[in-house]
Formats: sequence, structure tokens, C-alpha cells
Amino acid sequence: MIQIEHEFQNEKKIIQVMANFTNIKPEIKRHNENVTSLFENQLNNAIWQARVRGKLLSNNEYYSLVKDFWKKYYIYEV
Repeated sequence: MIQIEHEFQNEKKIIQVMANFTNIKPEIKRHNENVTSLFENQLNNAIWQARVRGKLLSNNEYYSLVKDFWKKYYIYEV
């Protein structure tokens, strides 16, 4: 669990750096914030479900959530 918490903090740092780019349109910034919030909720839910099962969230489950997150997240239009 400590490993996943560490990985999650790294993801958040990347997101924070990307969110500070100045050339992002407001609607894209809102989208990214919504997706980030959704990711955090999904992660908390997955951790809770794993605890209910009496287990810890596996790395595969975590990376599945991260992969889904990055598919939905984007910063700017090319």
C-alpha cells in the first residue's frame, strides 16, 4: 500500500506541473480537473473495496486505474 501511495503522489505531482502550463484553454483545464477528481475518487473507492475484501489494492488494479486516467486526461490541443 505504501508503494501505491508513493506512486499516486508522483502522479499528482505530474498533474500539478502540467496544470500550471499557461497555454491551456479554460474548458480543457476544467476537463482535466474533473478527470483528476474522478481518478482520486476511483482510487479511494478501489482501496476501500480491497479493504472490504480483506486485501490491499494490487499494483495491477492501481495501474489499470492510472492507465484509464491518462486515456481521459489531456492538457492542450495541438
